Order: sequence, then C-alpha cells, then structure tokens
Amino acid sequence: MTTESFEPPASRVSPISATESTGVEPESLRAAEIFADLRADELAWIAAHAERIELEPGGLLLVSGEPAEWMFVGIEGTVEVRREQLGASVPSYVFHAGDVAGVIPYSRMKVFVGNGRAATHAVVARFPRALFPELLRRIPTLAPRFVALLADRVRDATRREAQIERLLALGKLSAGIAHELNNPVAAILGSFADAGRRLHVRGELVIELVRCGASPDALARLEELRTTSRPDGKALDAVARSDRVDAMDAWLRAAGLAEPWAYAATFVDAGFTVDALAAAMQEMPNAARPAALRWLESGLALEALFTSAEHAGNRVAEIVDAVKGYTNRDRGRGMSDVDLRDGLDATIALFASRFHESGASLTRELDAPLPRLRAYAVDLNQAWSHLIDNALDAVYPLGVRGRVVVRAWRDDGSVRVEVRDNGPGIPEALQERVFEPFFTTKEPGHGTGLGLDIARRIISDLHGGELTMTSAPGDTRFTARLPLTTVATLGI
Repeated sequence: MTTESFEPPASRVSPISATESTGVEPESLRAAEIFADLRADELAWIAAHAERIELEPGGLLLVSGEPAEWMFVGIEGTVEVRREQLGASVPSYVFHAGDVAGVIPYSRMKVFVGNGRAATHAVVARFPRALFPELLRRIPTLAPRFVALLADRVRDATRREAQIERLLALGKLSAGIAHELNNPVAAILGSFADAGRRLHVRGELVIELVRCGASPDALARLEELRTTSRPDGKALDAVARSDRVDAMDAWLRAAGLAEPWAYAATFVDAGFTVDALAAAMQEMPNAARPAALRWLESGLALEALFTSAEHAGNRVAEIVDAVKGYTNRDRGRGMSDVDLRDGLDATIALFASRFHESGASLTRELDAPLPRLRAYAVDLNQAWSHLIDNALDAVYPLGVRGRVVVRAWRDDGSVRVEVRDNGPGIPEALQERVFEPFFTTKEPGHGTGLGLDIARRIISDLHGGELTMTSAPGDTRFTARLPLTTVATLGI
C-alpha cells in the first residue's frame, strides 16, 4: 500500500508524512464503538480489506477537493481537518482514536472538504468506499448503526456550519465597527494631543504679552472677541475662503507674525476678517501684537479642537448605541415589543463602513411610524444582517454604481421588510435553491450557504412569517412578511 494518492501538487500543500505497516490489527478496530461488539471473523474481514496509515505530527491524511473514496477509523492519536474559510488556526473538526471519519455508507459525500493532518502521532485504518455494499451484506447489523452515525453527522455539521456562518457575519460586522470606531477615536486622540501642546504655548504667550506691555483690559477685549459668534466664516465657499485666507496671510505677515500661513486659516474659519483683526489690535502695543495674534489664534484653535473632539465622542456614542440596539443586550433573549425601525437602523449603521469601502449606496425607506411587534429582537436583527450582507456582496463589484435599498411598510395585518439590490441577479435555474442549507454561489471561503437559510428560519419558524425572493438582472428583492399578531414557537 502506498500513500501517494493523497499527495497534492507541491504548490498546494506539503508532502505526506506517513509510514506503512503490514496491515490493520483486527482487534484495534474495536476502538470504534460501531465495531466494538463485532465477531472476530467480522473484524478480521474488515481488517483484511483495510489499510493502516501511520502519520507523524503534520502528516497529511486527506486533501480538500479530492474524491471521498475512503472511510477512516481512528486507532491512535488525533487528526485535525481544517477549512480555509475558518482560518489556519481553527480546525473544522477533529477526530480521535475510536472515531469514524471520511465517507461512510449512505453518505452522499463526493469530495473531502478540508485538509486533514495529524496533530499528534496517529494511526488510522483506511477502508475503501467501493467495498461498502459487501461490508453491509456480510455484516448487516452495521446498517442501522451507520444510519444513526450519519444522522448524528448531519446534525453536528448543521450546527457547526451555522456557527461558522454566524462567526463569518460577526467578523464582517466587527471589522466594520472597528473601522467606524477607529476614525472618531483617532480624531479624539489627535485633538487632545494638539490641545495639550497649544495650552502649553498659550501659557508662554501670556507671559510674553505681559512683558511686552499688554494691559489686562486689552487681553480681556481679545478674549471677548474670541467668544463672539461669527457664523459667516463657516458659510464661505472654497473660492471665497481661499481668497480670504490669502488676504489674511498677507495682513498677518505685515503685522510681524512669523509663518502667518500657519494661523491664517484658523482666523478665517472662525469668521474673522482683516478689518476686524486690525481694529482689535489698535489698543495693543506694537511689540505685543505678534504674541497677541498668536494668543488669540491658539484660543480659537483650542475651541475648534474641543468641538471636534465632542463631535467625535458623540459619533462613538452613536456607534455604541447602534451596537446595543442591534444586540438588544438590555432586553435579554426573550420576546419583547420590537420597534422594527430601531432594529433596521441599528443594523444599517453597522454596515456603514463596508458600504463606504465598496462605494455602493444604501438607501432606507422606512415608513413612520411602523407598528410594534411582539418578537425576538436579536434574531430579527440577525436576519436583517444576513439579507443586507447578501445584497452588499451582490453589488460590491459594481463600486459606486451599486445600490441597496431597505424598505419597511405596513401591509394588511402584517409588516413587510424588503432588501433590494441592483446586482447581477440570481440565475433562474438557481432561484429555487437560494434558501437551501449550504447552497451558495459565492467564492470558496466567502460563505457557507447558511445565511439565507438562517434568515428564512428566523422569519418563518420563529415568527410565523414568510421570506420570499424575486430576482432579475439589476433587481433582486428579498421580502420578509411578519404578521402583527402571531409569533411562532418552533424556534430555530
């Protein structure tokens, strides 16, 4: 027996680290519960047709994409199977001594999903799929056991894949939240760093003004001038502002201020004109005027910095509120009176950075008011996330031409929520399969095919509603209908 059939091209994964022995010891198969009580002759037949594979840590047992032609029985050690979409550090599943892995009778598995490598020194018995009919004919007691094992596998795989889908969605949202938080936090840190420097300089300027003979009354008038509202500075268009900055730069230079370009924009943005500054400097000694202008500019800049920090802090608070609204952490997992507008707004807010990154637009058309529902708020928000994420993936390649519309309205005893995109659409031949578990048209590693299935189950099974889809090139719509008076109790 050789292990060369497992070896992938050198560019894909490293060569197999495996050694061979004379065969499988029949009694070693009793490590698997499914074979534990078989007769000695039955175990002997299985062992005679199986191959023993011994692997050192890191040794390759199976390769993703290769035909699923083998059943594996763990005899010693541990083998980990990893899928690319989970990242290199997270195994998709692990099988140990006593576990049965790979393809089994009645399984529809066509190819192996994931690369299987030994995590420790491992010994595995490999039994060929081609002999499954003969195996079941010789040992009919195994048939119901394999059926039960297959049912357990399907249940565990569904649970595992649902967890993967949630993790992928959470990863996308987390990246978006981190991006959204990074900008205002950076603005706050930058504002306070600059403010600290300016406060230090401002103290030195007060000393310089006193030395140059500036009177307390003159300083008081400058401070009063700083706090006077001058809204016209914010209303300038780009050309008018540029002209005013140039004029201010020239006047400051004539007034003896070094590097006037560093101060001119602050005065203009605060609404000052050359005439206003000239009038303010009339009572200031000539020697003190450069320091007075710098002192006044530092006060204006500090005010702008603190205003900027306040706005950034408010943005952080908005993002935190959106996250709380999305998770409904203050309400718990149970049913509650749900405002759909709040949940949709919170979900939309968490996708803002991803839409900004793609260039696509997101438009909200939510009727006001919408009737409140007795529902599971966290689960509904998860459903909206899957639908919006699906639409964003569809329009992402379109860049600035991409458009997603989220609508919500009351309709004859129910509330409807629609997520529409102008992506390429879903081929008609595939439209009947979009809600099937594990069905996806995305590239490998970009989805498990459970997002729409989870959304459908949340809408229909958990809330007694309905999720439907229509699709044509440039117009794909997923529409959820939620009844106003009923909530299902089946769960998901």
